[in-house]
Amino acid sequence: MASILGLMAYPILGHALGPHYAAHEPLQVIANKVGPFNNPSETYEYYSLPFCSRSKKKRREDFGERLVGDRKVVSPYEVTFLDNVPWRLLCEQSFSRPELQMFTNAIENDYYFEMFVEDLPMWGYVGEVEGEDVLLGHLETVRRYIYPHLHFSIGYNADQVVSVNVSTNPQRKVDITEEFDGTEVAFSYSVEWVARSDLKWDSRMSRYHDSRFLPGTFEIHWLSIINSFVLVLLLTAFLTIIMMRVLKNDFSRYMEVEEDEIGEEETGWKLINGDVFRFPPFASGLSALIGAGAQLFCVTLLLLMCAISNCIVPTKRGAVLTAMIILYVCTAPIGGFVSARLYRQLGGDAWLANALLASVVFPCPLVLVFTWVNSVALAHGSSAALPFVAVVIISTLYGLVAIPLTLGGAILGRHLSEDFGAPCRTTRLPREIPVEMPWYRLPPAQMFLREIRHIS
Repeated sequence: MASILGLMAYPILGHALGPHYAAHEPLQVIANKVGPFNNPSETYEYYSLPFCSRSKKKRREDFGERLVGDRKVVSPYEVTFLDNVPWRLLCEQSFSRPELQMFTNAIENDYYFEMFVEDLPMWGYVGEVEGEDVLLGHLETVRRYIYPHLHFSIGYNADQVVSVNVSTNPQRKVDITEEFDGTEVAFSYSVEWVARSDLKWDSRMSRYHDSRFLPGTFEIHWLSIINSFVLVLLLTAFLTIIMMRVLKNDFSRYMEVEEDEIGEEETGWKLINGDVFRFPPFASGLSALIGAGAQLFCVTLLLLMCAISNCIVPTKRGAVLTAMIILYVCTAPIGGFVSARLYRQLGGDAWLANALLASVVFPCPLVLVFTWVNSVALAHGSSAALPFVAVVIISTLYGLVAIPLTLGGAILGRHLSEDFGAPCRTTRLPREIPVEMPWYRLPPAQMFLREIRHIS
C-alpha cells in the first residue's frame, strides 16, 4: 500500500532541473487527444481520427494524467534539438469515404488537438469551415478544409526546451468537401527553433497562466465569486444587526419588569429556550455529515497550503487531482474523530455504525454520479473515462486505507469525548410546532428562497 501511495505521489512533485539536450538529439512529439472546442471535457484519443501514424507507440502515463483523460501516443514527427526543418513530408494517405466523414464531423464541431513536447502542451485546430452562416447554419456552399501541415516553433534556453507552439498553415489547407473514395492528403510539418534566453526552465509554465486558447466561459468568474462573497458578508451583517436589536429589546423589557410581575406566559426567543440544545432525532447522520465536512475542509486547506508552498506542482497535469486523493485518504481519521466525538456527546452508543456511515456519507453520492458520467464516457469512447486500473487503485486505497483510518479516528474520538454540557436547561417535552403557517413560511417556499439567494 505504501508503494501505491509513493507511485501516486511521485508525479505531483515534478522535476527540479529538467532534461538537457545535445545538438541534434531527438525529441519526442507526443500526440494526446482531440475534442470539440466548445466542450473541453469531451475528449477522444488523438488517433481516433485517421491521422497518419507509423507505430502508435503509447507513452507511459502518470496516475494523475490518466485522471484528467490524457492518452499520450508518440507521434511520427521527427524533431531534433536545434535543427530547423523548412518542410518535411510526414506521409501521403488515401482516405475512404467513412474516414473523410470522420474528418468532416470533426471540422464542423470545431475539433482541436493537443500535443506535447517535453510536457509543454500546445493546441491547434483540425480544420476550418468556410461559407457558414451564423444564423442559418451549414449551407450548400459551405467548404470544409483540413489542415495537413503543422509548424512547430520551439523555444530553447541553452540546452533546454522552455517553450513550444504549433500553428497551422491556411495556405496549405486541403478541401475535403467532396467526400470521394481515394482522396489523397499529404501531411507535412516544419520546425523552427527560437532562442528564449529570457525564459528559464523552472518558469516555463508561466506563459500558460494567461493562455486564452480555451473559451473564456470556462475560465474562473472572479467577478461572480467576489459578488457572492460580498453578498454573504452583507447578509451576515444584516442578520446580526436584526438579532442584536431583537435581543436588546427583549432584555430591556425583561429588565424593566419586576421579578414578581413576570407571568408564566413567555414571548419572543424565550419560547424556544428549552429546545435549543435538544438532541436531534438522527444524531448519527448529523454527526457523520459534520465529520465528512471537517475532513473535506482539512483536505482543501492542506491542498492550498501544498500549492502555495510548492510541495506540489499545480501546473503538472493531474497533480492537483492526485494530491486531493492522497490528502483525502490521509485525513480520514479527522472525519472519524469529529463524527464519533459529536455522536458520543449527543448520547449515541452505536459508534461503529456511525464511523462506517461517516466513511461512506461523502463517497457514496460521489460514486453514483461518477458511475453515470463514466458509463456515458465509455459508451461514447471518450478518453475522459477513467480506466479500470485507476478505479481499482482508488477503490483499494479507500477500502484498505481510508476506512481503517476512519475507524481509528472514531475510536480515538469516542474515548476523548466528554459529556455535552448545555448552557441552559432543556425541557422534557419538545414544544409543538404550529401546523398552520403562511405559505411563505412553509419548507418548500423557504427552500426556494434560499436557492435564489445562493444563485444571486
